[in-house]
Amino acid sequence: MENTEILVVSIGSDPGENVEVGEGEAPWPVVAQLPPSITVYRADAKHLPELSAHGRLALARSPQGEITSSGDDTLLRQLDETARLFVEAWKAGPSKKSSRPGDGRNWGDPEFQPPDQNPNGV
Repeated sequence: MENTEILVVSIGSDPGENVEVGEGEAPWPVVAQLPPSITVYRADAKHLPELSAHGRLALARSPQGEITSSGDDTLLRQLDETARLFVEAWKAGPSKKSSRPGDGRNWGDPEFQPPDQNPNGV
């Protein structure tokens, strides 16, 4: 399965957590949630129509950052500021990791390399 995520907005419809799957299928893992109306699932883009049936809007984001929409895009204007920011941040995708030496390592790690010192010695 690709690393595709599908965001479902369920304002005025059944909440996304009521998504049911067919017999023998595993449910889609919930990646993030902003109750009561937004749920993000890890699911292949081919499931967009199926998941969009459980909300008024569903957005799929591919690993390359391409967004595919199914439903009422005008619904985004009805969201409160927090929900709009959540959706915009999700659409932007994860931030890219920097390539700085030692980035993400514990300072006590023997392989940690501190950033270059200021040439002025400060």
